[in-house]
Amino acid sequence: MKRFLRITAAVLAAAFLFVLTGCGGSSGSISFTWFVDQIPANLDPQVASTAADIIACENLYGGLMRRNADGELVPDLCENWTVSPDGCTYTFTIKDGLTYTGAKGAATDYAITAEDFAFAFRRIFRAQTASPYAVEFSAIENSAAVLNGEMPESALGVSATGENTLVFRLSDRDDNFLAKLALPGAMPCDETFFESTRGTYGLNTASTLSSGSFYIYNWTVNGLFLRRSAASPLVGSLRLVQDTSGSGKSPAQLITDEKCSAALDDTGEATSLRSVSYSDTTWALLFNSAEGSVFENEALRQALAALAQDNAAVSKDGLYTTATGLVPAGLTVDGNDYRTLAGDPTPVIENPKELYMAARQGMASSDFSGVTLLLPKEAGLTGLAEQVNGGWQRDFSLFFAIEEVPQEEFDARVAAGKYTIALAPIHAEGGSVYQMLQQFSGEDSALTGYSDPLYSQLLAESALRTGKARCELLAQCERQLLQSCTVVPLVAQQKRLLIADGIEGLVFDPFTPVLDLTYTRKG
Repeated sequence: MKRFLRITAAVLAAAFLFVLTGCGGSSGSISFTWFVDQIPANLDPQVASTAADIIACENLYGGLMRRNADGELVPDLCENWTVSPDGCTYTFTIKDGLTYTGAKGAATDYAITAEDFAFAFRRIFRAQTASPYAVEFSAIENSAAVLNGEMPESALGVSATGENTLVFRLSDRDDNFLAKLALPGAMPCDETFFESTRGTYGLNTASTLSSGSFYIYNWTVNGLFLRRSAASPLVGSLRLVQDTSGSGKSPAQLITDEKCSAALDDTGEATSLRSVSYSDTTWALLFNSAEGSVFENEALRQALAALAQDNAAVSKDGLYTTATGLVPAGLTVDGNDYRTLAGDPTPVIENPKELYMAARQGMASSDFSGVTLLLPKEAGLTGLAEQVNGGWQRDFSLFFAIEEVPQEEFDARVAAGKYTIALAPIHAEGGSVYQMLQQFSGEDSALTGYSDPLYSQLLAESALRTGKARCELLAQCERQLLQSCTVVPLVAQQKRLLIADGIEGLVFDPFTPVLDLTYTRKG
């Protein structure tokens, strides 16, 4: 039976990486402000999937593992762990005397024990939870069978063998398993408290308990405000809010004006602020290849793709670089650098003019009468579209109208397949290569109409593998997708995190995403 404790202090976790700045706070504490696109809406760690929700969960909850200021994995809520010689059994000893913290730092009678972690993983593999973390922990014994309802939850390879002892049994070795235990999905969940919320767990202040260094101070339509009992120079509060200033100022200026503490930027504006560069978006041509469309013809797509890549010159301002595949550099799969292992998947297309002439056999000029090149008006890529279109006109005597529409309309039309050619941003949501490629899976893929049973099969198999085996299956998917030329990567969009001066010790990872202030302090 689970015991209950009462302590007044919140549980503190480990230290973190990059240097960011806080902007004044209440009661003399140091405050950190981060602008989000949407106010966090779901603080259920087993469900959190949007960037704002994940960032909130990272700071609100503690887990078995975290990364310290050197980027190394260290114990968080566990004392230690052991791994069996075959790498398939992990045994953790949970720290004694831990409890959850309520809203505004209130002490609770809910102790954090090994059973809370076991329950969290049972929730991950309940079909009704629809947890995005099931794929990450697919190496856990019987996880697929439990998720599919073929075996009971008790068969899952996660168990509390004592109040403070937690055991994971893996069906296959996963060399990145420890790192995955720092994900929000692996955070503890008290079953008694969960059941008491009656379906509202993590959806409001009263139904949320903290197991990390921060607790909820206030959660309204204006933002999520987290605090902790931390003496200076530690950052004492985290504000996740929207930019409602309406000033139209650049991210750099907002930091300088102390409206926020750090910001993501894709403008390339000259600034003296420190920055961390990355790319999470590839701009690619999408050819609508649905049955009956003009671009159902693969040879035609390949011919146009070859010329498009030859004529897509990158800008000199550093905002874009030539794409190497669909998946941008920097993403990892189970700890493996994906782009390094997968290599360049761009197909070599020889004699595009011959391909084009062969594809045109039996086609009338009127077949191209309704073709347009669609792109978002706000993207600033009109020049790139004109370069591509100019190449088609010069070599194939084809000229398509360039149609620029507002972003909202663009997204709706692409999602519904109401376009012929689109210059579209393909995002690495959550830093997942799998999810990036999954957008083109299925018999009724709305993005391009691409349908290939082998592609779907390879993608499904990758979800059941770990490590390099998963990476290799995903690489096969990417090569096959690009060989079809329904998707033609052109440029990788460069972004950066702008960093204000004065605060040290925060980990930033745009792909997960990670923005963790557990031990952030003022230097």
